[in-house]
Amino acid sequence: MRPLAYQRALDLFMESMVKPDYELRANAGYQDCYGELMEIRQSCITYLKTLKEINDIEAGDESDAIEIGKTLSAKLSSQKMSFAHGELI
Repeated sequence: MRPLAYQRALDLFMESMVKPDYELRANAGYQDCYGELMEIRQSCITYLKTLKEINDIEAGDESDAIEIGKTLSAKLSSQKMSFAHGELI
């Protein structure tokens, strides 16, 4: 794996997740699943941040179990953060 290329790919994918897609959001509204779409979006963004963090570890001294725990924790946090004060993120 080429770490720099992987990092750039993660950055580009993150950019595509953050960039609003009005047609997709309108479709979700028509299909009555806008809130769920935004929850999934937030979960993906949080997961991408976790991937970036894991990829930034230069010395592979962290165990797989710790990395799995970080990923699971990040996923659970994203589910809780997907709605703040009744508003969509």
